[in-house]
Amino acid sequence: MKAKSKMWSGRFNSAMAKSMTELSFSLDVDKELLEEDIQGSLAHGKGLLEAGVISKIEYVKIADALQSILSSVKKGKKLWNAQDEDIHMAVERVLTKRIGSLGKKIHTGRSRNDQVATDFKLYMRHKTVDILDMLSKLQKTVYELAQKHAGRLMPGYTHLQQAQPIQFSHYLMSIFFALERDRKRLSNFLSLHNECPLGSGAIAGSAFSYNRKAVAADLGFANISANSIDAVSHRDMALEFLSDLAIIGSTLSRYAEDMVIWSSSEFGFLTLHDKFSSGSSMMPQKKNPDSMELIRGKSGRLIGNFTAMFTLVKGTPLTYSRDLQEDKLPVFDSTKTILVCLQVFKEALETAKWNFENMEKRMLPALLATDLADLLVKKGVAFRDAHHIVGNLVGIAAKQGVNFTELPDEHWKGVPNAKELKKKLTFAYSVSRRNIEGGTGGKALEQQFKKAKAI
Repeated sequence: MKAKSKMWSGRFNSAMAKSMTELSFSLDVDKELLEEDIQGSLAHGKGLLEAGVISKIEYVKIADALQSILSSVKKGKKLWNAQDEDIHMAVERVLTKRIGSLGKKIHTGRSRNDQVATDFKLYMRHKTVDILDMLSKLQKTVYELAQKHAGRLMPGYTHLQQAQPIQFSHYLMSIFFALERDRKRLSNFLSLHNECPLGSGAIAGSAFSYNRKAVAADLGFANISANSIDAVSHRDMALEFLSDLAIIGSTLSRYAEDMVIWSSSEFGFLTLHDKFSSGSSMMPQKKNPDSMELIRGKSGRLIGNFTAMFTLVKGTPLTYSRDLQEDKLPVFDSTKTILVCLQVFKEALETAKWNFENMEKRMLPALLATDLADLLVKKGVAFRDAHHIVGNLVGIAAKQGVNFTELPDEHWKGVPNAKELKKKLTFAYSVSRRNIEGGTGGKALEQQFKKAKAI
């Protein structure tokens, strides 16, 4: 490879070593930014036109050629070669090949530093819109399922032990509101990272005074970056983006874990559709909840990408160092990963069979222990004393291998109005008592539905 083949080769007397070329090559990764790079160059070209750096005729030729490059790639034409270090230099090389020396003008007043920062921000903003849309679709699925199955009861768990009776729809709505926080985080992300870096140059700003605000508006940014060093050097936007996606992944992972457990024969609460399951290469009877296991596993990948980005930037001096070439892959990977996880989770929920009969069969009378304590409190017993009384009943029942509600009357002597209270100890009664806002009672659930509908 000849030195003159590089856009910056004027300073050098020899070509890069083959090993160095391989180390520097990033086109296989950052070609993902093609549309954003074309978009950014079109806006930059407009800025050069308004500043009088290029003429209207020149801009039209450049713009047409840039659009033709994008069109060619979308049609499957192979435009890049082994000498193209990254997508930005590849586009400029092909542009110059198509329209001659005029193509060399597009980089006037621009550095790859502010060019890359702009492309990267545009990519994350575009993908955030896609992720927000997918989150909303999943919320809608959850909301509709919760409405459909309102009134169905199941055991609620803490520490993977049966805790209290709840409505299945109450569980589902917990997914809805967790996803709503994810949406708010990403919406805030769009609002916060809304400054265009173009015009910042390599470090000190461009010497060609063009209308940065007009360029920013053309690209959909609300503002321009206030400081050129900050604009090209920091990657806090990528850190926040990866953090938000890792949080979504972690949330999905926890619910996926429940689905894996619930689909086991020991629970039998859930039967995933065959489309979202797999079999065993050895055991013909197996039906595995692979969709949920993969979502659970992908969360580690999302967290890993966030960790990789933090490790990358923590010691990188300002403004730009080549280390930052490695900032793209974690973002691209996490974007694709979260979108497919959200899609699979949504479709798996929509097609699953919920085995409510099994849920109700698994509900143990011990779920009503808290209700008995509460009823004693209403009779004037201090809560700690009530807790001790009920705990003693449960302990005796455990030793005898029965439910505490099945204990003979002799063990209920310390319970005021025992017969009356025992009659109230039903799962439906327990749920009906919890109509405090945010609770699992029917009225409380209706309030959640109203909030969800408004959202």
